[in-house]
Amino acid sequence: MESKYILKEVDLRSESKEKDGLELAIREGDIILDKLHQFKVLPAALDFTKPITRKKVSNTPFKQSERLLRIKELGEDSVVVAILHQETSCEGEDTLVTIETEELVTVQYGEKFSVYAKAQAYDAAFSITYTFIIVDESKPQERKVQNFCTECGKRLIQGDKFCRECGTPVLQ
Repeated sequence: MESKYILKEVDLRSESKEKDGLELAIREGDIILDKLHQFKVLPAALDFTKPITRKKVSNTPFKQSERLLRIKELGEDSVVVAILHQETSCEGEDTLVTIETEELVTVQYGEKFSVYAKAQAYDAAFSITYTFIIVDESKPQERKVQNFCTECGKRLIQGDKFCRECGTPVLQ
């Protein structure tokens, strides 16, 4: 049976306290993009960007960074994720320089991990933190049961969907 890997975004800040319904099928080498919170997968073969790029511009405001992460390696029990960081600065009066680096993180399937994305738009810096989960859908029996709340540490009772102390959603 072929493995099926799914990327899920977990939004713990939502008012309803429910997980977001994002479920994207991913493969090794894929890049996950955020275009104004509309996530999509860019296959590795379509990735033509370089670590350092220079672009001539004429009074163009700073653009928001769209790239979030790259799936480096899908293993038996864990995945290696390259979190992509982009820094954009001006070089002279009419050139933007973008430098891209990768921070490698290893996460277990079903474990939450965060991506801190810094973006610049119209010369104003702002940032957002995304929380993701990658699961191997072909091995549902291997998912771990969450015994303690990840937010407050209180012990959970089997079958809880939310922490009885702070209301944080429980990983299923």
